[in-house]
Amino acid sequence: MLKKVFILILLVTSVNVFGQGKFIAKNAFISFYSSTPMEDILGECNEAVTILDSENGEIIFQSIMTTFHFKRALMEEHFNENYMESAKFPKAKFKGKIEGFSKDMLKAPAANIKITGQLNVHGVEKTITVPGTLGLEDGKLAATSKFKVTPEEYGIAIPSLVRDKIGKEMEVTVKATYLPFGQ
Repeated sequence: MLKKVFILILLVTSVNVFGQGKFIAKNAFISFYSSTPMEDILGECNEAVTILDSENGEIIFQSIMTTFHFKRALMEEHFNENYMESAKFPKAKFKGKIEGFSKDMLKAPAANIKITGQLNVHGVEKTITVPGTLGLEDGKLAATSKFKVTPEEYGIAIPSLVRDKIGKEMEVTVKATYLPFGQ
């Protein structure tokens, strides 16, 4: 009996130690938008997961490609089957670090930041630096970013037949509201 109690205490304390200094958002928002005279394209996902390490400013985002939704089902089908090849490349990932990070950023009102890291989309990984904000909004730790990417950078082929319907650049918007890890 004493052995079981000891193991239970060990497990509880190890979970608390592991979770210290980490923040998580399990329903982060990511969208990409492209506008052309022919048609606007907007894909949105409210199911991205992100973890922020409050000790060193490291940040990780991950989204499953099939969780992006569009106004039209056909657009969503083309996105997953023809462009993103979601069965072959099911996830998009970002792992980076907030430049000039300090723990004070987590207790202050939202302020401008820069984040540098590796963005992996469609099996292609690129180093990017993006602008963003980080800080308290309505008493909660929030982060945002807006930046542009081109499909070609990530090996996404756009057939010439629809090239004029899709903008050359995609504007990516990211929004997350974090909770302490374990809540």
